[in-house]
Amino acid sequence: MNFKKALCAMLALVAMVAMVSCNDNEGSNSDWDPTKQDLSYLDYIGIEDMDGYEFRMYCRSGNKMITDQYAEEENGDIINDAIYRRNKTVEALFNVKITAVAASDATNKANDATNAILAGDDQFDIILPHSRSAFQYAIQNTLVNFNEVTTIDQTKEWWSKDILDSANVNGYLYVLDGDISTHRLEYGFTMYFNKRIFDELGLDYPYQKAIDGEWTFDEFAKLVKQGAKDLNGDGIMNPADDQYGYYTWPAFGPIEVLYSGGQRIYSKDTQGVPKLTLNTAKTQEIFSKFFNLTKSEDVYLPTDSKTVGNLFTEGRAMFHDSGLGSAKDMRSMNDDFGILPWPKFTKTDKYSTVINGHASLVVMPITVPDYNKSGKIIEALCAVGNKEVIPAFYDVSLKTKFSRDFESEKMIDIVRESLVYDLGYITDTVFNSVGGSLAASANPDFASHYARNESKALSDLSNFLKSYGKIG
Repeated sequence: MNFKKALCAMLALVAMVAMVSCNDNEGSNSDWDPTKQDLSYLDYIGIEDMDGYEFRMYCRSGNKMITDQYAEEENGDIINDAIYRRNKTVEALFNVKITAVAASDATNKANDATNAILAGDDQFDIILPHSRSAFQYAIQNTLVNFNEVTTIDQTKEWWSKDILDSANVNGYLYVLDGDISTHRLEYGFTMYFNKRIFDELGLDYPYQKAIDGEWTFDEFAKLVKQGAKDLNGDGIMNPADDQYGYYTWPAFGPIEVLYSGGQRIYSKDTQGVPKLTLNTAKTQEIFSKFFNLTKSEDVYLPTDSKTVGNLFTEGRAMFHDSGLGSAKDMRSMNDDFGILPWPKFTKTDKYSTVINGHASLVVMPITVPDYNKSGKIIEALCAVGNKEVIPAFYDVSLKTKFSRDFESEKMIDIVRESLVYDLGYITDTVFNSVGGSLAASANPDFASHYARNESKALSDLSNFLKSYGKIG
């Protein structure tokens, strides 16, 4: 089927689906007109009639994991409707049916499709597991090497370039990430700030410093010290009552700060082989400066689950780091907020945003009957997601309590352009929680922590290279 005929068929089918959906769902947006879509950016894919093929997604069972990929109908929610339209567009374009199934394990870290794959059971075209589970699938030889899938164009803007480099080991690339999902943005660590606190202190918002490349850890630390306040005047800083300059979690700031200085747990050598590169003088400096700040009374960093509410949404924290996806949950707070990239460690560093390991990655099981056929659908979902779903995510994230925050739009662009995938963080290694381990220590000394765990870390890396990259 040539592109023109396929497009006509698609438009007719999508229009019909949209009409039915809009009639059945009062909350949907009836203004969507598929005939006005510009699909010329899909010309390179090679449109074909797949004769009703069922394209099967296997998603995690936790909150919002299936809805990241699948929507039954339009309901007026901008992201839900964008995902619905993306899928209907791809369905009609290729004459396929997209379905989604939830994993059985509620921990969200399961690789519970392994046994079926090893038994040769063709159940799914694509799996979207927890990032660390994705690599568990890979080392068990259950996944397709994406370097052999010719219908996925890794050069396109909708695929993450950093993971294409980091996870491509000795010619083996088993995981992808891109605009097929909002997760790399939802779980990319960013810095939120409370505008009311800035206004009360007569401080300029740091937007321009971020644009000028002057948004550094030292600048951040100075503001943190100004933002803390003993609200009840009892002379004791208490998270139940007082205001802090910075509020974070062991799995947030303590790991993101490592990347703010350009450091990685694993880095590739000149032959493209990952090496353990965590132990540097700069890493020592980064953790030392970070924990000197967090051990002060200006910062609240709980080391267990006994936190007191959410200090940021309650208006009692000047700064808080979390994923970009948290923005939509903050619109209910009384104060207005802004979005910033996590500060660079120094001016000479680059902005770097690590993605929380909770995010999903994309893998394809070896049981798929036609890698390139399924690859076309994956490519199209990612491409249309880039044009439809990601802009919807931006729109939702940038709506604060009072208005759309246009300055934060540039900040999100910076975050998106600075995403980091460190194999030492998103695989099961002894150092993938190095920040959290130090945060839990009464005396967070990186040098001693590294010395205790180096041997295990080297063993972890050796085993990974053998299983994943067939090295050694």
